This record gives sequence, C-alpha cells and structure tokens, in this order.
Amino acid sequence: MTVTGERPEILLEDVEFNRRDHPEKPLRPIPPGRDHFADQWRHMREFMFGQWIDIDKEVEPNELTRLRDDYFWQRDEHMIGVVDAFERIGHEKGRALFEQALTQGIDTVEDPPQELVDLFEHLDQLPGQFDLVSAERGRMLAMASTRAATTIIQGWAFYETAMTGDISASTGATGRFADDGPRRFIETARVFSQFTLPDIFDRNSEAFQDVVRVRLMHALVSRGLRRKWGDKVYLKFGEPIPVTSLLGFGSGMLLGRLVDHGFGRKLTAQQLEDLAEYSSYSGRLWGAPELLHSPNGLELIKSLNYVLARGGNPSPWRAELVDAIAGPDHIKTLTETMPDWAKKLVARYANQLTATIALAPAGVVFGYQQIEAMIAGSLFEPLGYNFERRVRIFENFTKLNVALARVGDRLPFSNPRREHRKRTGAAARERIAMLNKVARGKQIPLTYTHHDQSTRGEGFTG
Repeated sequence: MTVTGERPEILLEDVEFNRRDHPEKPLRPIPPGRDHFADQWRHMREFMFGQWIDIDKEVEPNELTRLRDDYFWQRDEHMIGVVDAFERIGHEKGRALFEQALTQGIDTVEDPPQELVDLFEHLDQLPGQFDLVSAERGRMLAMASTRAATTIIQGWAFYETAMTGDISASTGATGRFADDGPRRFIETARVFSQFTLPDIFDRNSEAFQDVVRVRLMHALVSRGLRRKWGDKVYLKFGEPIPVTSLLGFGSGMLLGRLVDHGFGRKLTAQQLEDLAEYSSYSGRLWGAPELLHSPNGLELIKSLNYVLARGGNPSPWRAELVDAIAGPDHIKTLTETMPDWAKKLVARYANQLTATIALAPAGVVFGYQQIEAMIAGSLFEPLGYNFERRVRIFENFTKLNVALARVGDRLPFSNPRREHRKRTGAAARERIAMLNKVARGKQIPLTYTHHDQSTRGEGFTG
C-alpha cells in the first residue's frame, strides 16, 4: 500500500544533502523502496497504539509523516562531519581526538577539527534541552515495567533486527554478528543496559559516552554501506542507517509500559509525558534530530506508529541473522560466568531456551505467525517448535504478571529495596559487570571501534 502515488524521477542532487546545512530546501519524498506498509507490523501497531490513536489515520500524509519521510534520506546530521574528519585526517588520529573530546572535553583538544567542535557543542548542551526531572521519573516508570513486558521488548529488539528492512540489511551486510559475534553481542547488550542507568543523563558518564561511541559507529557504517551499495540502491531506499530509524532506539522502555498498558495497567497522562521525556532524550542522544522531536506523549506515539509502519519487509540476510544472533553460541557466551553444571545444562537446552525466552515473547504483540516467518529457513525451523502454543503460554503469563503489578500499584506503600535498586540502576549494573567479566575472559575489547576503517565498505559481506 502506498499513500504518495506517482512521483517524478528522483535526482541525486535533490536528496543527498544534510538537512541541518540546508533547512531551506524542499522536503524530500519518501524513498520509493520504502513507500509501502508491510503487513507484518499491523498487529503490533493495533495492540500497542490502537488504544491511543487511529493507527490508519495517523499514517496519512501530514507534517509529521512528511518530516520523517525526508529524514529517510539522511544519516546522523551531527556525525556526518566527524566521519568526514576521520577520512581526511586518518582514522587513528580521528579516533584519538574524538576520544579526548568525549572523555576530557573539547576544550582540552588543541586546534580541534571544526567538525568535532560542532558535534561536542551539540552533545555538551543536550542534557540542558530536556526536563531531566521528568525524564528521570520516566526512567523509573520504565524500570517498573513488568518482567513479562521487559522480556517481550527484548524479544522485540531481536525481531526488529531480523525483520526490519533497513536494520536487517545494514546489520547483515556488515557481517559482524556472523564474523565477530561475541563482541557484537556483548557490546550491544552492554550499551542497552547502560541506557537504563540514571547516569545516562550525565554528559561525563561512561553510559552517555558509550552511546555516543555507538552513534559514531552507526555513522561510519552508514558511510561504508552507502559507498558499497552505490547510487542506485540509495535512490531507491535512501540512507542505509537513516535518521528516522534512530527514533526507535530510544523508545524501548516506553514500549514496555505500553505493553503493560495494553494488558490493563493503565498509564496516567502525566506518566505518559514523563516516559515521553525520557524516550525523547534517548532518541536525541542516539542521533534523532531536533526537527523530529515529539512535543508530548501522544505525538510520540503517533511518530512511533508511523516509523514502525514503514518498517518494511526483511532483507535477504534475515535467516542468517536469526542463526547468528539466536544460535547457541550467544546463550553460551552469556553463561560464561556461571558454574560448570549450569553451563552444561544451558548448552544442552540452548535452542529450547532461546525459543522460549527470546523468540516466543515477541509473538505476544506481533502474532505467532510472524515468529514463524522470522525463523523460516533458519536453524530453528526444522526443530519443529510449536510457537502458537509458546506464544499463548507467554501471553497468559503476561496477563498474570500485569494483574499482580496492578495490585502492587494500588498498595499504599512500596518495597524500599526494590525502589532503591531501580533508582540506582542496580540490575543494569549487575548485567554490565557480568558482560565485562565475560569480555575480559574472552579478551574482547569493548571500545566500539570495530568500524573505524569501514567507510569504504571494504570487508562488508553484502
């Protein structure tokens, strides 16, 4: 289905520019290869957003949708120049200057490239652009998502990696999950754990700085894929890692509370606003531009509804990604610090555990048929797991978990230990410590520098 109809030929000079440098140029139309609404996203959108908005009306052309269409042509507007600097002065010097500015401040860099000055002007001012008291309330609300909802969103992240058109294409083409799986897996798990810490609002924290490192890595990869795939692919699909897709990176914790809301744990208007402030801050830190900022919670839901509606169909790397991400090697990696008897037990039942805790939960919001579509041709297909039954079981568990949480929400008191752990991010710090220990044991550097030399696209598998 398309909403834009016929269009004239798209010329490279009309679409390949940095919107930040050219605010006066007309809005770009959606890339033709993205101009459809794939059926796989509809069930989820009805469940997650249907109680708040008319999901069909809000994807019709309007100011919100046209702005997001424009940014499908664009990479991170603040990182473009840093990638240029890496290529101009060399990746080793570029990385050294970037790290010094990131960890010690741009004022400590002698005669810094203007691109770094511009980036760190943006980063240094970022926290001051948000109501961090509200954002912290939003973070605490996100941390209070039920265990079931959190597991569903973790499964969602896997589903989105394999099944979103641009994400599966860019992730699959770099080959990192297949060729350097443990490092890619640990770095990803670690940075998303860091994002739930209260430290994320502190410009000088490791959590904030690691997100910026991943943000640079995305920009370097996007440049490499753009060169490897060429103009023909760009004119059809737009930027390999577009700014519009970065809007989704900060929304994961909001989505957890939307799952709870869908099962009856209703959010108040103020709670939605606090979650939106946290999510909007998160999205901006990941690279979403100010023009795409949603001014309130309802507008953020409209934005997510549209961005996810444009998720498209999976790339040819789908089955390969499922095998690389969900194969037994990764669950074995996560159990490196466990006792030998536990590691042996997990190794024996690795695929069943993955099917139950990583694949089936996402089916609660996407439908079991979409889980079956995701694993088609992967190592999980011939195993014959009944995902209809597994999804139904997890849905019943979610209903029970949410019902118990609703009772807890009505109590006139709260568990002080649990509140302290949420406030300090204790659970995330424990996960990070475990991942750090695994990385040390495997001698894996967690520096997010893997793609410093990737701007030419050499070494990418597709």
